[in-house]
Amino acid sequence: MNLSSKLSSLVSLAAVKFFGRRIPIAVRMEITNRCPNKCSYCNVWNTKAEDPSTERIFSVIEQLKALGTKKISFSGGEPLLREDIGEIIDHCASLGISPEMNSRGSLIEKRIAGLRKLDLLKVSVDGPEEIHDALSQRAGAYKDCIRAIEAAKAAGIRVSIATTITRHNVAHLGYILELARKYDIRAAFQPLKPLYRGVGGEEMKELYPPLDEYRRQIEKLIALKANGSAGYMRNSLIGLRHVAGWPAYPELECSAGKLFCIIDTDGTFYPCDRVSYDTELPNCFETGVEKALKAAPGVKCGGCGFCGSLELNFLYNFRLGTLKEVLWLLK
Repeated sequence: MNLSSKLSSLVSLAAVKFFGRRIPIAVRMEITNRCPNKCSYCNVWNTKAEDPSTERIFSVIEQLKALGTKKISFSGGEPLLREDIGEIIDHCASLGISPEMNSRGSLIEKRIAGLRKLDLLKVSVDGPEEIHDALSQRAGAYKDCIRAIEAAKAAGIRVSIATTITRHNVAHLGYILELARKYDIRAAFQPLKPLYRGVGGEEMKELYPPLDEYRRQIEKLIALKANGSAGYMRNSLIGLRHVAGWPAYPELECSAGKLFCIIDTDGTFYPCDRVSYDTELPNCFETGVEKALKAAPGVKCGGCGFCGSLELNFLYNFRLGTLKEVLWLLK
């Protein structure tokens, strides 16, 4: 994303904040539910839905361009399972939208040639190999992630690591930072929170880290960030201090449905997919993206620690301590 696009994003943010506009600067598009992993904290792999066609995805991207979108993260499921993933990324980039992708690395060698226009590959890593494979419920899942990091680096694609904190990896966050340092990439940490199609309540509770251990480990990250020795951490200092309060968070006005949104594989338009809704959500495949954006309900929740939206929300609230991290994401 060039300087002009970054400045345009900041202007859009001000228009949303002060004039009530809805400009989806950042969008996550779910383009498949298929996934070779069966991650303990995710149920997407068990949600049956047809993959949207290439043409339909192109149409949504073009509509988002007209609405002012600057960045689209293609997600799933595992986006690399789509044979047309390279075409999707190329089309996004050709419109001047920054393409990103969330992945756990399956099929990276087969798809890497089509990924060269990616601005950022976000690889989900849950800890050392034995922990990652156990949480993924698939042997070899960790090796897929490492191959994805190495292949992307070799192709000149920016890479970051995303780690969801559970009771199984809370004591291994230092390992993730060392992995980021080894590959000269950045790591983002975020607390566990159920997704709209997540694992059941009791099962999820079994994954939550012990509160005392969680806060002890977050305080370590805060200390590293504060003294400048955690350059490989994507989280901002104010972001880390915010998530230190998990499971309760300080009040923060959220820009979900205004500055960012999620589009599901079936076209359902979510302001955020970490809350439940008591009304039917609009479908952008049926109405078009602009009408879905206007019809989307407001979001009220107790807050979250999801790194991408959290850092954007700090900027939305003019807490500029996160500006450096947001601009890195908008690179």
